[in-house]
Amino acid sequence: MPSRFIKKPKPKKRKPAPKGVGAFFLRGVITVLPVILTLVVFGLLFQMVDRYVTGPINSTIYWSIEGNGLGWKLLDRFGIDPLDGAYLAPDLLPLELQTLARRPEGFAGPEFLDRLSVHRNENLSLFRDLDDLAINRDKLRQDVTGHIHPLIGVFVSLMVVLWLGWLVGGFVGRRIVGKLDEAMQLIPVVKSVYPYSKQLVEFFFAEKQIEFDTVVAVPYPSPGIWSLAFVTSSSLKTLRAETGKELISAFVPSSPMPMTGYTIFIEPERAIPLPISIDEALRVTMTGGVLIPPHEKVDDLFDELTQKAEEAANAEKLAGAQPEDGPNVPEEQEQTHEQSKDE
Repeated sequence: MPSRFIKKPKPKKRKPAPKGVGAFFLRGVITVLPVILTLVVFGLLFQMVDRYVTGPINSTIYWSIEGNGLGWKLLDRFGIDPLDGAYLAPDLLPLELQTLARRPEGFAGPEFLDRLSVHRNENLSLFRDLDDLAINRDKLRQDVTGHIHPLIGVFVSLMVVLWLGWLVGGFVGRRIVGKLDEAMQLIPVVKSVYPYSKQLVEFFFAEKQIEFDTVVAVPYPSPGIWSLAFVTSSSLKTLRAETGKELISAFVPSSPMPMTGYTIFIEPERAIPLPISIDEALRVTMTGGVLIPPHEKVDDLFDELTQKAEEAANAEKLAGAQPEDGPNVPEEQEQTHEQSKDE
């Protein structure tokens, strides 16, 4: 290896350890920061689930109870009457009723109560709009959640997921999912995102995970350049028949995201088995080779490279010292050869 590619490592200067208040503060940050980051991650995850999963489910459950006559029968068992004056929303009343409410009797006036009853009876049906009935949604929802906790959305979400899992496990469910995939492939914008999202989810949660058998080093992407790879299985039948060779399939992960990479088919004798685990190989890939397993780390790499560079330089000098036409012939031998030639 040419010496210009070898850089002597600079001696590391040991930084003075912080003392006093600064040291206490630094230790406190190191102690608290991992806990805070963990709480932030779980908090963001909880917010995402609440916004996109349990939130819509809870809204549907509460709407089905508050917005139809059957749901009001359930509210009656809880002692909640949406037509009670406590849930009246004056701003949603028709202009005529608002005028009556401004009289000295106010909302308790007999004429106002009669007109309000007629107005509400006209808008009562199986599906009931709370705005048309001048009912305060927030006040009613507050009392409903007091009897039906929002955690019902979590329970229903789990039940729906279990039911979908059971459904997909059957013949009919697989056909439905297949038709759904085909439909998603026909939508112009969705088809560019949906397949990759499904592959990503299946990579982490599929029942049949990709099983990596052995960690090897393969000459990829060109000879002389070695990449870490995982042996996954044997090669394709057609490829083996055409080449006449027994090949293996290997997955070459990319840095720093090993979930993506390349699948190659290579001869087994060209792959070098490595005595490292799958986790160790993933750490090497994710860190760009920074975290090397202790038993594979070359401690005297600099000395070894320097020695090889010196040997290569000496070999080049010896090769340059010899003329291209061959070894030198002494002058006396040349003269003797010329005299014998003249005779």
